[in-house]
Amino acid sequence: MKKKIAALVMAAFSAAVFLAATPASAATEGRFPPYGCNGDRYGILFGEGISLTCFALPRHSETYRVVAHCASGSSYWYTVGHWVPIGFGPSTAECHGALLSSAYVAGYHVDEF
Repeated sequence: MKKKIAALVMAAFSAAVFLAATPASAATEGRFPPYGCNGDRYGILFGEGISLTCFALPRHSETYRVVAHCASGSSYWYTVGHWVPIGFGPSTAECHGALLSSAYVAGYHVDEF
């Protein structure tokens, strides 16, 4: 009985840690590209990437870059793309995984400068 209770407590603890580790911004950002931008997700070996081309942004800015929110298992990190002038080539960010756990783009946002 003690082992079952201990397993239940550990399961609840690990679920709480998993939910607390995911930032709240990942739930709302990254589902659709911002207004004036076109986004495309693509697959790479053991991972996924995001390519974003912007022709206009809500704030007046000259350059932008895409920031991918990468996830693999219980790991979560950010990968930034290159700064690109508005209206020119895409800014790309790639999430690279490992042999046994591929990474994916959980969300993304745009940095403006």
